[in-house]
Amino acid sequence: MSHTINHKRSHDLERLYEINYQLLLKLIPQLQKMMDVSVSSVLNAADLHLRIIERSPYTTVISLTHEFMAGPASLPAPDLWLRISHDARVAEAIANQDGACPAHARTYTWHHGLDTDIKWRLNSFAEKWLNDCLKQGHEFKTPQSYSNALSV
Repeated sequence: MSHTINHKRSHDLERLYEINYQLLLKLIPQLQKMMDVSVSSVLNAADLHLRIIERSPYTTVISLTHEFMAGPASLPAPDLWLRISHDARVAEAIANQDGACPAHARTYTWHHGLDTDIKWRLNSFAEKWLNDCLKQGHEFKTPQSYSNALSV
């Protein structure tokens, strides 16, 4: 998808946010009904952890990560934070806390944001990683939808 996007144009960056929103809808179809912490488990892939950081009527901020054990501690990699605007139908990757991405040393501030080049790299990474998570079979289900699927 992203290979057709020119990262020099701001409306193409907005298109990338729209693509990421569509991928998140597939990964977390009922985001607004999810519990604050959820885990998606699939065979032959690392568990995917979802944490709701902030909720409001029009936006939700989430963290998505795989957690790997490093001795007695767990290591999140990546720890991707996304801000989802429900009314605008966009999802913007705003931070990656694991150190493996160009934005690792920068914390997103709600007032200043990230420079355009960092936004491009971070959101392109988000698109690729969300696609990979979907290809592995990850999908977050609400407890109600999960119990309904079991009873069918």
